[in-house]
Amino acid sequence: MGHRDKLDALLPFVPYRYRPDRKAPYIRPWMVPQALWDFNLRAFLAPEDWNRIRKDAYARSGSRCRVCGGRGPQWPVEADEGWAYDDERRIQTLKGVISLCPDCHGVRHWGKTMTEGRQDAALVWMAEVNGWSHSEAARCGDLAMKQWHTRSGHTDWQCDISWAIRTYSVVPIKDGETLARELNRKFVRQARSTVSTGH
Repeated sequence: MGHRDKLDALLPFVPYRYRPDRKAPYIRPWMVPQALWDFNLRAFLAPEDWNRIRKDAYARSGSRCRVCGGRGPQWPVEADEGWAYDDERRIQTLKGVISLCPDCHGVRHWGKTMTEGRQDAALVWMAEVNGWSHSEAARCGDLAMKQWHTRSGHTDWQCDISWAIRTYSVVPIKDGETLARELNRKFVRQARSTVSTGH
């Protein structure tokens, strides 16, 4: 194996921030439309199947963040589902599951981070990891919110988890979609209550 081949073989293990084939943004908010809150693998799969998928993500990264290479102080990494959005057909498609440190995960889940009052720290972290100024990070957060509002204006989104089915030979649980819809209604009610009371 030549030098170039060895480097190419190592690339999948190098955090995105340090890979020569990737450019910023390495991490940015990627918010799930309101109609799809809680439409995720945890809702659709048996607990043992979800645990197998997330633990595989941790093992693939050596329990380090795929974006920055770091680890959290309380628990090293958390599983993050990567989704692609077809805005015309309104389909959310699962592309994979990766390990993120809590700081990078907080950037990805921007809405949750904002409701918990942690957006200032997340902005600082987004700027640092991407090599941006504070205003560039703030602009990225604002654009993510705008995109979220546009996508959340539609209630007919569908969720495609076929990646997990193909990759791990899992079978969705029978009432997964019903459970996801019930959880979604609960979280939407909570979010509206929080906004109306100002808490």
